[in-house]
Amino acid sequence: MPPTLTPRLTRRTSAAPLVTAYRSSEPHGWPVGPGQELGVTIGGHEPSRNFAHVGRGFRISLLAFGQGGDGPHPVYEAEPTDPHINFGQTLVDTFGEFYSFRYVGGLGPQQRFRVQSYSVFAGEESVFSPLVYGADLYVVYEADPGPNDSAGKGTLLWIRVIHRGGSDGAAQSYVDNIGGAHPFTATGGRTSIFGEQVVNLYCLDSLERGLDDSPIRPETFMAEVFLVRDTRVKDRTGRDLVNVLGGIRYGWRVEEQ
Repeated sequence: MPPTLTPRLTRRTSAAPLVTAYRSSEPHGWPVGPGQELGVTIGGHEPSRNFAHVGRGFRISLLAFGQGGDGPHPVYEAEPTDPHINFGQTLVDTFGEFYSFRYVGGLGPQQRFRVQSYSVFAGEESVFSPLVYGADLYVVYEADPGPNDSAGKGTLLWIRVIHRGGSDGAAQSYVDNIGGAHPFTATGGRTSIFGEQVVNLYCLDSLERGLDDSPIRPETFMAEVFLVRDTRVKDRTGRDLVNVLGGIRYGWRVEEQ
């Protein structure tokens, strides 16, 4: 049985490893649906919205995670910390046989995450279309020229662990890899947007309810997502070594009004 964690490297983080710079809807470079030619973000920062379903009122809102001020924002993490999401153990339980995950202590002093979209949404339902509600997160990774990167060489990718909890007490955490043979997200990494090379991440999480579906129950969605380097180097046990860099914790809640 592989160990839950491998030895960590000490690494200094920047004074501002996460910057919020919300923008209007714009292309993110990743397909988010069958046949979609141009995926775009929701855009901006809408922390909450009210909506109705079969005559009852509901509210979807971003989680604060203890923040005050002008509204909930994503939270930077040098390493995963949330006990409910249980990022590290969930990752090892799912892929520890094939990958070795090394936590390097966060982003370097010349590296940052720029969050450009973090918004909830709720569409209108009708007899012809279901109610769709959820939230999106769009992040661009930036590094100043010539950073001293002690995290090693390799492909930049993202790993996300999701935790969903309902009013019935049922909860689960899982690696968001869309059933792949690896732990990496499908909509994140190095890509090109109209000729500009970027490293980014786009997450769109939604639920659907039709007029004939069961009533909406209160639900909480939480996730931790980390930028990683797949070094493509084997460790002493023969597993692929993945360096886990800095990450983000975020989430939203749906409840009846």
